[in-house]
Amino acid sequence: MKIILIGFRATGKTTVGKKLAELLSIPFLDLDEYIVKKAGKTISEIVEEKGWPAFRELEKEALFEMSKKDNLVLALGGGAVMHADEMDLIKANSSVIWLKSHPEIILKRLSEDEKTCAFRPALTDKDLAEEISLLLSKREPLYEKYADLTVETDHKAPQEIAEEIFFSLKQSRALN
Repeated sequence: MKIILIGFRATGKTTVGKKLAELLSIPFLDLDEYIVKKAGKTISEIVEEKGWPAFRELEKEALFEMSKKDNLVLALGGGAVMHADEMDLIKANSSVIWLKSHPEIILKRLSEDEKTCAFRPALTDKDLAEEISLLLSKREPLYEKYADLTVETDHKAPQEIAEEIFFSLKQSRALN
């Protein structure tokens, strides 16, 4: 069993993923953290030194590696869905859950999160609200394409979201 959490930045993928992994008694892995550990640099450092294309290449390689793993809850970075071949591979033997939030909630969460600068460098030259709107318009069709289940995360506690996913998977018989 492999559960993949997708969605935009600050929709709860890491926090919910850890709680879901506890409920399922399987390991949790955050793909961005995996890349950071493997590269020995923060995402901001990678982007600053080599640009977003270099990070996206590392992300693509990590996705391919994760396509071979099992028994895992995996939180992907917000842009990982742009890697079509790797997403097709990873979806083939996984349940993919889209954690969805409204743009104003994402903006509030990003603005209040101290990790934003180190782990979430700007993706465009726009202000944060414009960037969120622009990227959501490009990514939401991909989130929708890959998702087996969509869960709204606005105004819900991470434990509540994890339990909702757990029971939805159990009901759909994705859990044995």
